[in-house]
Amino acid sequence: MDGIIYAVLSKNFAVGEGSFLYPVFSETFLLNFQSHPPMFFFLQGMIFKIFGTSFLVERLFSVLCIVLTGIITIKTYKRLDLKSGFLPLLFLVLIPLITWSATNNMIENALIIFTSFSVLFYLYSLKNKRLVFLFLAGISIAIGFSIKGFVAFFPLSFPFVYWLVIRDTAFKRMFFDTMLILIISIAPIIIPIYSSPEVMDYFNHYFKTQIMGSIENAVTVNSRFYIVWRFLRELLIPIIIIGLFEIILRLKWKITIFKNKENNKKALMMFLFSLTAVLPVMVSMKQSGFYILTAFPFAAIALSALIDEYIYELSSKLNLKSKGFSIFKYVSICLLVVSISFGFLFIGKDGRDAKLLSDMDVIAKKLPQKSIISVTNQMREEYSLFAYYARFHDISMDLNPDNQRQYLLIRKEYSYSFEEMNYKKVDLETQSFDLYEKEN
Repeated sequence: MDGIIYAVLSKNFAVGEGSFLYPVFSETFLLNFQSHPPMFFFLQGMIFKIFGTSFLVERLFSVLCIVLTGIITIKTYKRLDLKSGFLPLLFLVLIPLITWSATNNMIENALIIFTSFSVLFYLYSLKNKRLVFLFLAGISIAIGFSIKGFVAFFPLSFPFVYWLVIRDTAFKRMFFDTMLILIISIAPIIIPIYSSPEVMDYFNHYFKTQIMGSIENAVTVNSRFYIVWRFLRELLIPIIIIGLFEIILRLKWKITIFKNKENNKKALMMFLFSLTAVLPVMVSMKQSGFYILTAFPFAAIALSALIDEYIYELSSKLNLKSKGFSIFKYVSICLLVVSISFGFLFIGKDGRDAKLLSDMDVIAKKLPQKSIISVTNQMREEYSLFAYYARFHDISMDLNPDNQRQYLLIRKEYSYSFEEMNYKKVDLETQSFDLYEKEN
Protein backbone atom coordinates (compact mmCIF):
# COMPACT_ATOMS: atom_id res chain seq x y z
CA MET A 1 0.00 0.00 0.00
CA ASP A 2 2.84 2.43 0.81
CA GLY A 3 4.17 2.15 -2.73
CA ILE A 4 0.78 3.05 -4.21
CA ILE A 5 0.51 6.12 -1.97
CA TYR A 6 3.99 7.22 -3.07
CA ALA A 7 3.02 6.76 -6.72
CA VAL A 8 -0.08 8.93 -6.24
CA LEU A 9 2.03 11.70 -4.69
CA SER A 10 4.53 11.49 -7.57
CA LYS A 11 1.80 11.40 -10.20
CA ASN A 12 0.07 14.47 -8.73
CA PHE A 13 3.37 16.36 -8.72
CA ALA A 14 3.86 15.41 -12.38
CA VAL A 15 0.49 16.88 -13.37
CA GLY A 16 0.99 20.08 -11.39
CA GLU A 17 -0.92 19.27 -8.20
CA GLY A 18 0.98 20.06 -5.02
CA SER A 19 4.55 21.33 -4.85
CA PHE A 20 8.06 20.01 -4.21
CA LEU A 21 7.81 20.70 -0.49
CA TYR A 22 4.15 19.80 -0.09
CA PRO A 23 3.13 16.78 -2.19
CA VAL A 24 -0.63 16.18 -2.38
CA PHE A 25 -2.43 12.82 -2.26
CA SER A 26 -6.02 13.86 -3.01
CA GLU A 27 -8.44 16.72 -2.51
CA THR A 28 -9.75 15.22 0.74
CA PHE A 29 -6.90 13.14 2.19
CA LEU A 30 -3.23 13.94 2.94
CA LEU A 31 -3.42 17.42 1.45
CA ASN A 32 0.13 18.15 2.68
CA PHE A 33 2.13 14.94 2.91
CA GLN A 34 5.02 15.38 5.36
CA SER A 35 5.78 11.83 6.48
CA HIS A 36 8.94 11.68 4.36
CA PRO A 37 11.27 14.20 2.72
CA PRO A 38 10.06 15.09 -0.78
CA MET A 39 12.94 14.18 -3.12
CA PHE A 40 11.61 10.73 -4.07
CA PHE A 41 8.29 12.19 -5.22
CA PHE A 42 10.15 14.85 -7.20
CA LEU A 43 12.41 12.30 -8.92
CA GLN A 44 9.60 9.89 -9.76
CA GLY A 45 7.32 12.81 -10.63
CA MET A 46 9.84 14.04 -13.21
CA ILE A 47 9.96 10.54 -14.73
CA PHE A 48 6.14 10.54 -14.86
CA LYS A 49 6.16 13.97 -16.46
CA ILE A 50 8.50 12.76 -19.22
CA PHE A 51 7.24 9.23 -19.86
CA GLY A 52 3.66 9.30 -18.56
CA THR A 53 2.02 8.20 -15.32
CA SER A 54 1.14 4.62 -16.25
CA PHE A 55 1.76 1.72 -13.91
CA LEU A 56 4.28 0.37 -16.41
CA VAL A 57 6.43 3.51 -16.00
CA GLU A 58 6.13 3.20 -12.21
CA ARG A 59 7.30 -0.41 -12.32
CA LEU A 60 10.18 0.41 -14.68
CA PHE A 61 11.32 3.20 -12.35
CA SER A 62 11.61 0.77 -9.42
CA VAL A 63 13.30 -1.95 -11.46
CA LEU A 64 15.82 0.50 -12.91
CA CYS A 65 16.66 1.71 -9.38
CA ILE A 66 17.52 -1.87 -8.41
CA VAL A 67 19.47 -2.40 -11.65
CA LEU A 68 21.52 0.74 -10.98
CA THR A 69 22.13 -0.46 -7.42
CA GLY A 70 23.39 -3.75 -8.86
CA ILE A 71 25.84 -1.91 -11.12
CA ILE A 72 27.15 0.17 -8.21
CA THR A 73 27.49 -3.01 -6.13
CA ILE A 74 29.63 -4.63 -8.83
CA LYS A 75 31.80 -1.48 -9.09
CA THR A 76 32.27 -1.47 -5.30
CA TYR A 77 33.15 -5.17 -5.31
CA LYS A 78 35.81 -4.71 -7.97
CA ARG A 79 37.15 -1.62 -6.20
CA LEU A 80 37.96 -3.93 -3.30
CA ASP A 81 40.11 -5.96 -5.71
CA LEU A 82 37.62 -8.82 -5.76
CA LYS A 83 37.26 -10.55 -9.10
CA SER A 84 33.94 -12.40 -9.52
CA GLY A 85 31.75 -9.36 -10.09
CA PHE A 86 28.62 -11.36 -10.94
CA LEU A 87 28.65 -13.03 -7.51
CA PRO A 88 27.37 -10.15 -5.31
CA LEU A 89 24.77 -9.41 -8.00
CA LEU A 90 23.59 -13.01 -7.83
CA PHE A 91 23.38 -12.90 -4.03
CA LEU A 92 21.58 -9.55 -4.21
CA VAL A 93 18.76 -10.85 -6.42
CA LEU A 94 18.46 -13.95 -4.21
CA ILE A 95 17.41 -11.70 -1.30
CA PRO A 96 13.57 -11.76 -1.28
CA LEU A 97 13.18 -8.17 -0.06
CA ILE A 98 15.25 -6.85 -2.97
CA THR A 99 13.04 -8.47 -5.60
CA TRP A 100 9.92 -7.50 -3.63
CA SER A 101 10.93 -3.85 -3.42
CA ALA A 102 11.63 -3.76 -7.17
CA THR A 103 7.92 -4.35 -7.80
CA ASN A 104 6.44 -2.29 -4.96
CA ASN A 105 7.66 1.28 -5.55
CA MET A 106 9.36 1.68 -2.19
CA ILE A 107 11.21 4.90 -1.35
CA GLU A 108 14.22 2.78 -0.37
CA ASN A 109 14.63 1.81 -4.04
CA ALA A 110 15.98 5.30 -4.71
CA LEU A 111 17.71 5.71 -1.34
CA ILE A 112 19.81 2.57 -1.84
CA ILE A 113 21.38 4.11 -4.96
CA PHE A 114 22.81 7.09 -3.10
CA THR A 115 23.95 5.25 0.03
CA SER A 116 25.75 2.77 -2.25
CA PHE A 117 27.24 5.63 -4.28
CA SER A 118 28.59 7.23 -1.09
CA VAL A 119 30.57 4.11 -0.20
CA LEU A 120 31.86 3.67 -3.75
CA PHE A 121 33.02 7.30 -3.90
CA TYR A 122 34.86 6.91 -0.59
CA LEU A 123 36.70 3.86 -1.94
CA TYR A 124 37.65 5.88 -5.02
CA SER A 125 38.97 8.67 -2.77
CA LEU A 126 41.50 6.29 -1.24
CA LYS A 127 43.35 6.01 -4.55
CA ASN A 128 43.04 9.34 -6.39
CA LYS A 129 41.19 12.67 -6.57
CA ARG A 130 40.61 12.46 -2.85
CA LEU A 131 38.72 15.72 -2.28
CA VAL A 132 36.56 15.31 -5.40
CA PHE A 133 35.35 11.87 -4.37
CA LEU A 134 34.89 12.83 -0.72
CA PHE A 135 32.72 15.70 -1.94
CA LEU A 136 30.66 13.30 -4.07
CA ALA A 137 30.34 10.91 -1.10
CA GLY A 138 28.95 13.73 1.05
CA ILE A 139 26.56 14.95 -1.66
CA SER A 140 25.26 11.38 -2.09
CA ILE A 141 24.38 11.27 1.61
CA ALA A 142 22.67 14.68 1.37
CA ILE A 143 20.52 13.44 -1.53
CA GLY A 144 19.77 10.30 0.46
CA PHE A 145 18.59 12.45 3.36
CA SER A 146 16.28 14.39 1.04
CA ILE A 147 14.79 11.04 -0.01
CA LYS A 148 14.32 9.20 3.29
CA GLY A 149 15.75 11.27 6.15
CA PHE A 150 18.30 10.43 8.82
CA VAL A 151 18.67 6.76 7.82
CA ALA A 152 20.78 7.99 4.88
CA PHE A 153 23.63 8.93 7.23
CA PHE A 154 24.80 5.38 8.01
CA PRO A 155 27.55 5.50 5.28
CA LEU A 156 29.38 7.96 7.56
CA SER A 157 30.47 4.89 9.52
CA PHE A 158 32.20 3.32 6.53
CA PRO A 159 35.58 5.13 6.84
CA PHE A 160 35.82 4.02 10.49
CA VAL A 161 34.84 0.40 9.79
CA TYR A 162 37.27 0.32 6.85
CA TRP A 163 40.08 1.67 9.03
CA LEU A 164 39.21 -0.67 11.90
CA VAL A 165 39.35 -3.86 9.81
CA ILE A 166 41.52 -3.23 6.76
CA ARG A 167 44.13 -1.04 8.50
CA ASP A 168 45.73 0.44 5.38
CA THR A 169 44.84 4.07 6.19
CA ALA A 170 45.98 6.24 9.08
CA PHE A 171 43.54 7.10 11.85
CA LYS A 172 44.14 10.79 11.22
CA ARG A 173 43.16 10.50 7.57
CA MET A 174 40.09 8.42 8.43
CA PHE A 175 38.94 11.01 10.97
CA PHE A 176 39.53 13.92 8.57
CA ASP A 177 37.70 12.15 5.73
CA THR A 178 34.73 11.36 7.95
CA MET A 179 34.46 14.95 9.19
CA LEU A 180 34.71 16.31 5.65
CA ILE A 181 32.00 13.97 4.36
CA LEU A 182 29.82 14.94 7.33
CA ILE A 183 30.23 18.68 6.68
CA ILE A 184 29.57 18.29 2.96
CA SER A 185 26.49 16.14 3.60
CA ILE A 186 24.83 18.41 6.18
CA ALA A 187 25.58 21.75 4.50
CA PRO A 188 22.96 21.31 1.71
CA ILE A 189 20.47 20.35 4.44
CA ILE A 190 21.15 23.02 7.04
CA ILE A 191 21.39 25.99 4.65
CA PRO A 192 17.82 25.64 3.23
CA ILE A 193 16.38 24.85 6.67
CA TYR A 194 17.79 28.01 8.27
CA SER A 195 17.27 30.25 5.25
CA SER A 196 13.62 29.38 4.63
CA PRO A 197 10.92 29.39 7.35
CA GLU A 198 8.80 27.16 5.13
CA VAL A 199 11.52 24.51 4.92
CA MET A 200 12.11 24.86 8.67
CA ASP A 201 8.41 24.25 9.38
CA TYR A 202 8.39 21.26 7.05
CA PHE A 203 11.30 19.50 8.75
CA ASN A 204 10.08 20.42 12.25
CA HIS A 205 6.83 18.65 11.44
CA TYR A 206 8.69 15.71 9.86
CA PHE A 207 10.97 15.36 12.89
CA LYS A 208 8.16 15.48 15.45
CA THR A 209 5.68 13.21 13.68
CA GLN A 210 7.86 10.74 11.81
CA ILE A 211 11.09 10.50 13.83
CA MET A 212 9.96 11.13 17.40
CA GLY A 213 6.56 9.56 16.77
CA SER A 214 8.20 6.35 15.55
CA ILE A 215 10.52 6.20 18.56
CA GLU A 216 8.01 7.11 21.26
CA ASN A 217 4.63 5.82 20.10
CA ALA A 218 4.59 3.48 17.08
CA VAL A 219 4.77 -0.28 17.73
CA THR A 220 4.73 -2.83 14.90
CA VAL A 221 6.90 -5.64 16.38
CA ASN A 222 7.18 -7.51 19.66
CA SER A 223 10.95 -7.26 20.03
CA ARG A 224 13.62 -4.72 19.15
CA PHE A 225 15.69 -7.63 17.85
CA TYR A 226 13.11 -8.38 15.15
CA ILE A 227 15.05 -6.34 12.57
CA VAL A 228 18.27 -8.31 13.19
CA TRP A 229 16.42 -11.60 12.77
CA ARG A 230 14.77 -10.29 9.61
CA PHE A 231 18.16 -9.21 8.22
CA LEU A 232 19.64 -12.68 8.74
CA ARG A 233 16.51 -14.39 7.42
CA GLU A 234 16.68 -12.42 4.18
CA LEU A 235 20.29 -13.58 3.73
CA LEU A 236 19.34 -17.23 4.24
CA ILE A 237 19.70 -18.36 0.60
CA PRO A 238 23.17 -16.81 0.09
CA ILE A 239 24.25 -18.19 3.49
CA ILE A 240 23.09 -21.70 2.50
CA ILE A 241 25.06 -21.42 -0.76
CA ILE A 242 28.16 -20.38 1.19
CA GLY A 243 27.64 -23.27 3.63
CA LEU A 244 27.31 -25.82 0.83
CA PHE A 245 30.44 -24.43 -0.80
CA GLU A 246 32.34 -24.83 2.47
CA ILE A 247 31.17 -28.43 2.85
CA ILE A 248 32.25 -29.31 -0.70
CA LEU A 249 35.67 -27.72 -0.25
CA ARG A 250 36.28 -29.54 3.02
CA LEU A 251 35.12 -32.95 1.77
CA LYS A 252 36.82 -32.89 -1.63
CA TRP A 253 39.94 -30.77 -1.17
CA LYS A 254 40.33 -30.54 2.63
CA ILE A 255 40.39 -26.73 2.49
CA THR A 256 38.12 -23.98 3.80
CA ILE A 257 36.67 -20.80 2.38
CA PHE A 258 38.42 -18.92 5.20
CA LYS A 259 41.90 -19.65 3.79
CA ASN A 260 42.29 -16.26 2.07
CA LYS A 261 42.93 -13.83 4.96
CA GLU A 262 42.73 -10.69 2.82
CA ASN A 263 39.31 -11.61 1.47
CA ASN A 264 38.18 -12.60 4.96
CA LYS A 265 39.05 -9.12 6.20
CA LYS A 266 37.07 -7.56 3.36
CA ALA A 267 34.12 -9.82 4.14
CA LEU A 268 34.25 -8.92 7.84
CA MET A 269 34.55 -5.23 7.05
CA MET A 270 31.54 -5.21 4.72
CA PHE A 271 29.39 -7.32 7.03
CA LEU A 272 30.12 -5.09 10.03
CA PHE A 273 29.32 -2.07 7.89
CA SER A 274 26.01 -3.58 6.72
CA LEU A 275 25.04 -3.91 10.39
CA THR A 276 25.36 -0.11 10.78
CA ALA A 277 22.29 0.15 8.52
CA VAL A 278 20.42 -2.42 10.63
CA LEU A 279 21.19 -1.86 14.32
CA PRO A 280 19.98 1.79 14.52
CA VAL A 281 16.48 0.58 13.57
CA MET A 282 16.35 -1.15 16.97
CA VAL A 283 15.90 2.27 18.61
CA SER A 284 12.26 2.14 17.56
CA MET A 285 9.60 -0.55 17.96
CA LYS A 286 8.28 0.49 14.55
CA GLN A 287 10.18 -1.90 12.30
CA SER A 288 9.73 -3.43 8.87
CA GLY A 289 11.97 -5.38 6.54
CA PHE A 290 12.20 -2.72 3.87
CA TYR A 291 13.74 -0.31 6.41
CA ILE A 292 17.04 -2.18 5.99
CA LEU A 293 17.15 -2.56 2.20
CA THR A 294 20.22 -0.31 2.11
CA ALA A 295 22.22 -2.93 4.05
CA PHE A 296 21.88 -5.75 1.55
CA PRO A 297 24.32 -4.67 -1.22
CA PHE A 298 27.08 -4.63 1.40
CA ALA A 299 25.98 -7.91 2.95
CA ALA A 300 25.99 -9.45 -0.54
CA ILE A 301 29.55 -8.18 -1.07
CA ALA A 302 30.61 -9.59 2.33
CA LEU A 303 29.31 -13.08 1.59
CA SER A 304 30.65 -13.03 -1.96
CA ALA A 305 34.16 -12.13 -0.76
CA LEU A 306 34.35 -15.41 1.20
CA ILE A 307 34.21 -17.54 -1.94
CA ASP A 308 35.46 -15.03 -4.52
CA GLU A 309 38.84 -16.70 -5.01
CA TYR A 310 37.35 -20.14 -5.63
CA ILE A 311 34.58 -18.95 -7.93
CA TYR A 312 37.11 -16.98 -9.98
CA GLU A 313 39.36 -20.03 -10.33
CA LEU A 314 36.43 -22.19 -11.44
CA SER A 315 35.14 -19.62 -13.94
CA SER A 316 38.65 -19.14 -15.40
CA LYS A 317 38.77 -22.85 -16.19
CA LEU A 318 35.49 -22.81 -18.07
CA ASN A 319 35.56 -23.11 -21.83
CA LEU A 320 33.33 -20.20 -22.78
CA LYS A 321 33.00 -21.59 -26.31
CA SER A 322 31.92 -25.05 -25.23
CA LYS A 323 28.50 -26.44 -26.09
CA GLY A 324 27.62 -26.88 -22.40
CA PHE A 325 28.38 -23.26 -21.53
CA SER A 326 26.40 -22.05 -24.56
CA ILE A 327 23.37 -24.05 -23.40
CA PHE A 328 23.76 -22.68 -19.86
CA LYS A 329 24.04 -19.10 -21.21
CA TYR A 330 20.95 -19.30 -23.41
CA VAL A 331 18.86 -21.07 -20.77
CA SER A 332 19.83 -18.34 -18.25
CA ILE A 333 18.90 -15.61 -20.72
CA CYS A 334 15.55 -17.30 -21.45
CA LEU A 335 14.78 -17.65 -17.74
CA LEU A 336 15.62 -13.98 -17.18
CA VAL A 337 13.39 -12.88 -20.08
CA VAL A 338 10.54 -15.11 -18.89
CA SER A 339 10.77 -13.83 -15.29
CA ILE A 340 10.78 -10.19 -16.43
CA SER A 341 7.90 -10.87 -18.84
CA PHE A 342 5.82 -12.44 -16.09
CA GLY A 343 6.57 -9.47 -13.85
CA PHE A 344 5.18 -7.07 -16.41
CA LEU A 345 2.39 -9.42 -17.51
CA PHE A 346 0.85 -9.23 -14.05
CA ILE A 347 1.34 -5.49 -13.56
CA GLY A 348 -1.50 -4.09 -11.53
CA LYS A 349 -2.93 -7.54 -10.70
CA ASP A 350 -2.73 -7.93 -6.97
CA GLY A 351 -4.26 -11.23 -5.79
CA ARG A 352 -4.98 -9.89 -2.32
CA ASP A 353 -7.00 -7.00 -3.73
CA ALA A 354 -8.41 -8.68 -6.84
CA LYS A 355 -12.04 -8.07 -5.88
CA LEU A 356 -11.34 -4.47 -4.86
CA LEU A 357 -9.61 -3.76 -8.19
CA SER A 358 -12.32 -5.48 -10.21
CA ASP A 359 -15.08 -3.52 -8.46
CA MET A 360 -13.09 -0.30 -8.80
CA ASP A 361 -12.92 -0.61 -12.59
CA VAL A 362 -16.68 -1.19 -12.77
CA ILE A 363 -17.54 1.65 -10.38
CA ALA A 364 -15.10 4.15 -11.94
CA LYS A 365 -16.89 3.87 -15.30
CA LYS A 366 -20.03 5.21 -13.64
CA LEU A 367 -18.32 8.18 -11.99
CA PRO A 368 -17.35 11.52 -13.61
CA GLN A 369 -13.64 12.30 -13.92
CA LYS A 370 -11.88 13.55 -10.76
CA SER A 371 -14.94 12.75 -8.62
CA ILE A 372 -15.08 13.13 -4.87
CA ILE A 373 -17.25 10.43 -3.31
CA SER A 374 -18.39 9.79 0.25
CA VAL A 375 -17.46 6.71 2.27
CA THR A 376 -18.95 5.52 5.54
CA ASN A 377 -17.26 5.62 8.94
CA GLN A 378 -16.64 1.87 8.85
CA MET A 379 -14.31 2.37 5.88
CA ARG A 380 -12.31 5.36 7.08
CA GLU A 381 -9.14 3.31 7.62
CA GLU A 382 -9.21 1.39 4.33
CA TYR A 383 -6.19 3.24 3.01
CA SER A 384 -5.54 0.77 0.19
CA LEU A 385 -8.99 1.62 -1.16
CA PHE A 386 -8.21 5.35 -1.14
CA ALA A 387 -4.83 4.72 -2.75
CA TYR A 388 -6.09 2.54 -5.60
CA TYR A 389 -8.90 4.94 -6.55
CA ALA A 390 -6.55 7.94 -6.46
CA ARG A 391 -3.77 6.14 -8.38
CA PHE A 392 -5.77 4.68 -11.23
CA HIS A 393 -8.85 6.91 -11.57
CA ASP A 394 -8.15 10.26 -9.84
CA ILE A 395 -11.08 9.66 -7.51
CA SER A 396 -10.95 11.11 -3.98
CA MET A 397 -12.70 9.72 -0.90
CA ASP A 398 -14.45 12.12 1.49
CA LEU A 399 -14.20 10.89 5.09
CA ASN A 400 -16.44 13.63 6.51
CA PRO A 401 -19.92 12.16 7.11
CA ASP A 402 -21.45 15.65 7.03
CA ASN A 403 -20.47 16.10 3.39
CA GLN A 404 -23.06 14.12 1.49
CA ARG A 405 -21.47 13.83 -1.93
CA GLN A 406 -23.31 12.88 -5.11
CA TYR A 407 -22.01 9.34 -4.78
CA LEU A 408 -21.47 7.09 -1.75
CA LEU A 409 -19.27 3.97 -1.68
CA ILE A 410 -19.81 1.23 0.88
CA ARG A 411 -18.88 -2.39 1.44
CA LYS A 412 -21.71 -4.84 0.80
CA GLU A 413 -21.59 -6.19 4.36
CA TYR A 414 -22.27 -2.66 5.66
CA SER A 415 -24.88 -1.88 3.03
CA TYR A 416 -28.38 -0.87 4.09
CA SER A 417 -31.08 1.51 2.97
CA PHE A 418 -29.98 5.11 2.50
CA GLU A 419 -33.40 6.36 1.43
CA GLU A 420 -33.59 8.73 4.40
CA MET A 421 -30.46 10.38 3.00
CA ASN A 422 -31.92 10.43 -0.53
CA TYR A 423 -29.39 7.84 -1.79
CA LYS A 424 -30.38 5.12 -4.21
CA LYS A 425 -28.33 2.03 -4.96
CA VAL A 426 -26.78 1.97 -8.43
CA ASP A 427 -27.29 -1.32 -10.23
CA LEU A 428 -23.75 -2.57 -10.91
CA GLU A 429 -22.20 -6.03 -11.12
CA THR A 430 -19.74 -5.81 -8.21
CA GLN A 431 -18.43 -8.35 -5.71
CA SER A 432 -17.51 -6.43 -2.54
CA PHE A 433 -18.70 -2.84 -2.87
CA ASP A 434 -21.96 -1.03 -3.59
CA LEU A 435 -22.29 2.43 -5.10
CA TYR A 436 -25.13 4.75 -4.15
CA GLU A 437 -26.18 7.89 -6.01
CA LYS A 438 -27.96 10.85 -4.48
CA GLU A 439 -31.42 11.49 -5.89
CA ASN A 440 -32.23 15.01 -7.01
